[in-house]
Amino acid sequence: MRYVYLAYRVFGNIAREMKPYFLDIREDLQRANMNYTLEEYLSTAAFTSTVTFFLESVSIAFIFGFLGFSVLVAMLLSTTLSLTISGILLFLFYTYPVTLSKNRESKIKKVLPFAVSYMATIASSKLPPIIMFKTLSRFKEYGEVAEESKNITRDVEVFGMTFSAAIKKQARRTPSKEFRELLWGVNNVFVTGGDIEFYLKQKGGEFMSDYKRRINKYAQDISLFVEIYLTLIITGAIFFIVLSSIMSSISGGLSTIVIQSFTIFILLPLLSIGFILILKSISPLE
Repeated sequence: MRYVYLAYRVFGNIAREMKPYFLDIREDLQRANMNYTLEEYLSTAAFTSTVTFFLESVSIAFIFGFLGFSVLVAMLLSTTLSLTISGILLFLFYTYPVTLSKNRESKIKKVLPFAVSYMATIASSKLPPIIMFKTLSRFKEYGEVAEESKNITRDVEVFGMTFSAAIKKQARRTPSKEFRELLWGVNNVFVTGGDIEFYLKQKGGEFMSDYKRRINKYAQDISLFVEIYLTLIITGAIFFIVLSSIMSSISGGLSTIVIQSFTIFILLPLLSIGFILILKSISPLE
């Protein structure tokens, strides 16, 4: 926070002037649950990129000068590289809230069926609805749904907002479409005096059906990836090793042994890790 405060002190005025051109980032910051104002975030991005540019300009120019380049060439190269890296850094600052928001959306979708079922159980006790979110916020197992519930509880108990106002506020800030619809539904049922337990059980059944469908699709995807892995990677590697061994026995040379070693000990493990990461990224369970 001291770093953000320093950045805001230096670039706060510039950030306020830049603010109208980056209003889309504000919603992404809220959906990513990043507790920064738009001015603070823009100031941090500008300050970080500027400091990085000057540090890189000096260090890279020194490196080029040490390698024997002339002073003018070293300065031109260092300035060009520093501008490129600082530009990439600004782009990362711009896209980071969106990336984090989508990551939170994915996490919410994975635990939402179980969280809604738990909410329905709490609602059956006929306690005030805020107790439902307050209890849910204490369970880390529900991840981002617990964080969303914690925000609702904070708005009601700390900031004195009504339950309906807190629900509406969080519905506008959440990155998950499913959770947004759930919150609007809870608010409508609460305002009209309906049965929240019945509504949550109904939504829980819908979410669970969708979860089962995604599990079945994931099982089919695993089968497809396993076939691709066995056919292209394992069989292909064995075929390549046998064929290269035959050619090596005819032509001779150590280059074939080096290539085979690279294939077995480096390429195959890397491809295997890549397949594992792909399966992990599309898993509805993680």
